[in-house]
Amino acid sequence: MKQRRTGKKNVWKWGFLALLAFNIALVGVVLLRIGTLKESTGHSPSTAVSQSDVKVGTFTSSRDEVNSTVASYLEQYQTKNNSYSFTATSSDVLFEGTYTLLGYNVPLYVHFTPVVLDDGSIQLDVSSVSAGTLSLPVSDVLKFIASSYDLPSFVEVDSKKSAIILNLPKMDNEAGIYVKATDFNLVNDRISFDIYKKKG
Repeated sequence: MKQRRTGKKNVWKWGFLALLAFNIALVGVVLLRIGTLKESTGHSPSTAVSQSDVKVGTFTSSRDEVNSTVASYLEQYQTKNNSYSFTATSSDVLFEGTYTLLGYNVPLYVHFTPVVLDDGSIQLDVSSVSAGTLSLPVSDVLKFIASSYDLPSFVEVDSKKSAIILNLPKMDNEAGIYVKATDFNLVNDRISFDIYKKKG
């Protein structure tokens, strides 16, 4: 009788140990999978690419300083037939240009609400469009801007989103320096950027 009981105890004991070992192995595999970083697939977002770059500083600017810098930078993109400007006001960002309709140039004003994106870019969402007395679809106006004006390569016009994206981290220069926006508060006149240096 005692031997039978011992045998039963051994069966239960080994069953319990096997179940415990299985659970420990399962937990170990799960923790290993969670703790292991996924390998790069070549389609990583811009924020992942910039993690290898070095942050070298920050700077804060005002609307007037930004407007002066933008106007100076955009001089190289003005043409004889099509000139334009981007101006930060106390409430929004204003694009000024001309809209050509039936051979006539009509003053064009597009107001944008700026939004800082996670990767340091700035998305300008269209809030209103004014082209003289004309009522024009936003998508048509943005397509006109994209096709008629010489824009910097880091400026992306997205007519589907009714927005213009300023991909600041994609700005090219010989020094390998770029900026990421961290704050773009026009009402309080507080505009901040982080400065990065590309590795290699």
